[in-house]
Amino acid sequence: MLYEIFMPYPIAVKNKNRQRDYNTTMKTTSKKINKFALQTCSVLKFASILIALFFFNADPVKAQDEAPRKPGVLTGFIVDDEFNEPLEKAVVSIPGTLISVLTDQQGKYMLQLKGGDYLLEVTYPGYFGKKYNISVSDGITTPMFIIKLKPEEVGKTMQRRITSFENKHRFPQSTENLNVWKIAEQKGNQEFNESFRTIPSVNLLSNGSGYNDSEIGFRGNDATHTSYTFNGISLNNPETGRMNPSILSGMTDWAGQIQVTNGQAANLQSQTNSGGLINVLSFLPHEKFGGEVLAVYGNNGLLKTTATVHSGISKKRLASSLQISRTSGNGVVQNTAFEQYGFALNIHKEFNHRNTLIFNMNGIAQQHDRNRSDTIGAYNLYGTKYNQNWGKLNEKPLSWSTNYGRSPLISLTHFWQPRLKTHITTQIFAQFNRSAQLMPGGSPLGALPRDSIGQILFDKISDWNKGLNVTEIGTSRLPDASGKFMNSDTTGISTISAINSENRFGLRSVLTHNFSKELDLSSSFSLEQYQASHFGAVNNLLGADGYIGSSDMNNSSGTPIENLYKPKLLGSYNSAGKTVYSYESGIQTGGFSFRVNYHPTRFYWYFEGTASIQNRSRTDHFNYLSTDPAKKSETDIIPGGRVQTGIRVNLWKYHSMYLRTNYGSYQPLFNVQFPSGNNWKNEQAKNEQVLDVEVGYTILSRRLKIEALAYRSDISNRAMVRYSNLNPGDSFGLINELNELHQGVELKAAYKFTKNFQFNVNGSLGDWKYSQDTQAQLFDQDNLPSSENELWLKNVKIGNAPQLSIFAEAEYRWAHNLYFRLNYYRGDQIYAPFGLMDFNNLTDRSEFKQWKMPAFNLLGFSGNYLLTIRKAQTLNLIFGGQNLLDTEYIEQSATNMNEENPGYTGNLVQYGMGRTWFLGIKYQF
Repeated sequence: MLYEIFMPYPIAVKNKNRQRDYNTTMKTTSKKINKFALQTCSVLKFASILIALFFFNADPVKAQDEAPRKPGVLTGFIVDDEFNEPLEKAVVSIPGTLISVLTDQQGKYMLQLKGGDYLLEVTYPGYFGKKYNISVSDGITTPMFIIKLKPEEVGKTMQRRITSFENKHRFPQSTENLNVWKIAEQKGNQEFNESFRTIPSVNLLSNGSGYNDSEIGFRGNDATHTSYTFNGISLNNPETGRMNPSILSGMTDWAGQIQVTNGQAANLQSQTNSGGLINVLSFLPHEKFGGEVLAVYGNNGLLKTTATVHSGISKKRLASSLQISRTSGNGVVQNTAFEQYGFALNIHKEFNHRNTLIFNMNGIAQQHDRNRSDTIGAYNLYGTKYNQNWGKLNEKPLSWSTNYGRSPLISLTHFWQPRLKTHITTQIFAQFNRSAQLMPGGSPLGALPRDSIGQILFDKISDWNKGLNVTEIGTSRLPDASGKFMNSDTTGISTISAINSENRFGLRSVLTHNFSKELDLSSSFSLEQYQASHFGAVNNLLGADGYIGSSDMNNSSGTPIENLYKPKLLGSYNSAGKTVYSYESGIQTGGFSFRVNYHPTRFYWYFEGTASIQNRSRTDHFNYLSTDPAKKSETDIIPGGRVQTGIRVNLWKYHSMYLRTNYGSYQPLFNVQFPSGNNWKNEQAKNEQVLDVEVGYTILSRRLKIEALAYRSDISNRAMVRYSNLNPGDSFGLINELNELHQGVELKAAYKFTKNFQFNVNGSLGDWKYSQDTQAQLFDQDNLPSSENELWLKNVKIGNAPQLSIFAEAEYRWAHNLYFRLNYYRGDQIYAPFGLMDFNNLTDRSEFKQWKMPAFNLLGFSGNYLLTIRKAQTLNLIFGGQNLLDTEYIEQSATNMNEENPGYTGNLVQYGMGRTWFLGIKYQF
């Protein structure tokens, strides 16, 4: 039997047959052998196990327990409860551990955990967090599907409806949202526009590095073609097209959300510019009582303090928030100190589910010293932080370029829902801008006395105004018949204030009807009244006995100026006596727009159209007799509008593409229509025509994000006014038929190497140039044509904008809420603008030399750390810096003389912003 046990099966069968012949006497022996065999088999089995343990050094049971286990995977999506938009960089963590992960661009998270029971916490700044008890099994993926976070703020839905805030992941256009971390860090920046350097094809102009003087352009367009809106209110000045500097700085503190659009933005504003849109939404009251205190310290004495309090929502559905702020500093450039006070009030009252009323009041009062362009030679002599516009009078600093401003903005918004699928949002607003810009006045102005470091010797100017002999200025002054030294608009040297008093009133109403989840229609109606008074006033006599205004045609003997402009934080801007110039401008605007959105699962399509009409007039009080009908210009009625459509198609899970096209007719600016300082009108100024196309492709996965696009914009009838680099005796030059071509490619890419490290690259390559030759007309002081210059502009590059730009950023997260970013920016292919005289002595267009300014590289960093102290209390540490190496670079030029030109150092230029840094802390409760 023992043999049988170890034999193959066929042999064992044969042995069974042989055993049938054994006699009965062998039975006892067989039992003994069988018992022995069983014992032997047990011993062999035990030995086999021992041998296995010897060679493999493991116990079978123990080896099974210690086999590597595959962790469980927890997945899900974090979205906004009101808009179902994905929340990027929401924190999903296990409290009490260092286990955490951030959501990606789609709001998705993936967390690997060992099998067991956990407490899961989901947080995102500005939203109520959530906690879940979860169970995870090894090797199993557990989906939590969609987690919706509720905003702490009240009224976001109504705010978005009046502001046309778009869902960037679905809408067929190149848009970018500044995330909550960027907005928090922005509050430490010296300039509001600094946060937008990450946007491709952007051009940041610090304009001499004075506080609040920065501007921004997109895709080769200047700052007059960039639109700003705040809570749905258009903020661009209808005369100049530029942004009011006081409100611009205020938005640094008031911003709750910021969306930036390259090119003509799709929105329900009847008038927006073709260059780009910066859409700012203010912070809102919170559902619960709380507040925050912010303190920021930075370079050159920058100090910002802000306090905000939220009342919480009461039983009567009333909520409010109040913010006060102060900002001050010495400035980056010489004598560019600044001081600013801000105020914001928001009251939200919900009467019932159909009617809600929102009241906003925002205001800024500020003063800051500015810097202006100077020659390369002057900067080489005195340094790039040089400011030519200041000096000392009686040992106290005095500037000829101080700006004062006050700008309250009030709005009342009513939300009405008459039917379940119909919403009507109506807004009325009023804005009262008051500003004064100091400047030198009188004569002589060509030989001002300066010291060895380039400062103006105001003490010597004061001596000269008193009749003393000052060699640097020239011939001594003589007194009048009464023995006094009186300054005037053309004699003596004074400090003049250019005062602007602007009142703006508007009404907007937006109706939206949802036919279904996939189809909705919106329309908007708007009216606006703008009235402004502009005049000169005397600020400082600089030692003279008095001032006689001599520019008013209605008073040939002159007007004694008794009331000087005295700058005060809350002082009067209209009480000063008027001199040098005085006129009023009036612009009335009406508009209508509509849009259709169709957005099933796989694609998004929209079509919109706008129409507007402007009624303009100008009234001049100095250059015409009061009885002359010509003192008020004839009223111009100018129509404009645009049509736009776009479609985005989701090809498959992570891929989509879009196509957008736009045609617009835009009214010329008021100061282009009236360029001469009186009611003389530029009759050749026409509507600017813009036709552009944009196509893009997007890859949006868990780790990789790529947004690539190409655009082309054909512009015709663009107008330009020049007041410098003219012939002697000329007053201004006009170019009325500029044709331009703006085309290029842009890339926004990000790759998440690990859950804590991400690398971002944004870049643009543009080809921005003039597409046709044209002519310039020069006019003398009587507004008569003096000459006409041929401009061989075809293929000449657009000036003062980097046509190649690269922004790269490495972002690292440590623990749960510490973010640190190191960034690099390069601007290249920057060209000087052409001059009206550049082609006069040329025989062939190939002889024209356009100055290509040096490329520049900038390093910066930023960071944010959010620490939860208690359940409802947090500390937020923000820090950052720009141009860490203090790189000196030419940002823009007003003249075009390349390095081969003997007069190269005479170029009028402005250098870019120097090194800036900040460190701030915010306590929230």
